[in-house]
Amino acid sequence: MPEEKLLFVEKELNRWKRPESPKPGTVLVFIGDGKPPFVVYEGERGPTQGELLWGKYSTFYEVDMGDRSLSFDEKLPCADGLDFHAEVRLTYAVSDPALILRRRRTDAGEFVKDLAIEVMQRTSRRYTHEQSGEAENVIATRIEDEVRERGFKLIGSAFVNLSLDEAVKTRLVNRKLSNYDFQDEKVQISRTAELDDLQQTAKLSLKGKRAEMFASLIKSGDWQTLLAMLDPNDPEDQAIIGMVEATLNQQKIQAEKQQKLLELAIEKGAIEGWQLEGLAKNL
Repeated sequence: MPEEKLLFVEKELNRWKRPESPKPGTVLVFIGDGKPPFVVYEGERGPTQGELLWGKYSTFYEVDMGDRSLSFDEKLPCADGLDFHAEVRLTYAVSDPALILRRRRTDAGEFVKDLAIEVMQRTSRRYTHEQSGEAENVIATRIEDEVRERGFKLIGSAFVNLSLDEAVKTRLVNRKLSNYDFQDEKVQISRTAELDDLQQTAKLSLKGKRAEMFASLIKSGDWQTLLAMLDPNDPEDQAIIGMVEATLNQQKIQAEKQQKLLELAIEKGAIEGWQLEGLAKNL
């Protein structure tokens, strides 16, 4: 890789000879104690002989104004815990030579690269991998703004491409598969719960209708039909079956008492009704 051309170099000031006009692609910047920098562009002559003799300026610099290219790759954080692989290419040049001199950086490439990386890292962490296109546009715009504030200008727009490397893509696929399985399980659980609710609602509705029918059968004393409609395996029906069987058993006992009473009446001959009632109490 060829060595980068220095951004500026200090020149020897000869007070007895005015410097030549700047070479193509450069400017001259004259510095004097307590005085603002004096920038001389191509085709201009700069300070007069008198200004040089009287010491108005103490030194001057030749600043390279030509286009410079920069390209690099960088790993950047993103909002969802993954890493972007960033590819950056840009062309830039000096726009404010006086500002460049104040910063005293002659390695333009490293300076602009460090500046771009700082901007990218500060910006990329706000975007997920699915927002890479939006992040690219924002980063390119902010790089342009930042370099302009540092005395440079972009020639054209910055090229910024954000992607995921293969290792990160594999992690992302595994994460999506895991999330898909989890969501699928949640959907299955939800559907099962909905089905249980529907079954319970249907069961309650059915029980309501059965209760109305049971009331009618109980009122009419149709115990056999009622027993035929009950499920001996249902705990709730088992309780009803027990009550019905107790009622039938009571009726059976009562019928047997009445039968016994009639047999005694027949055996003893015709008797009055009040006598039958007395005999029933003694049974």
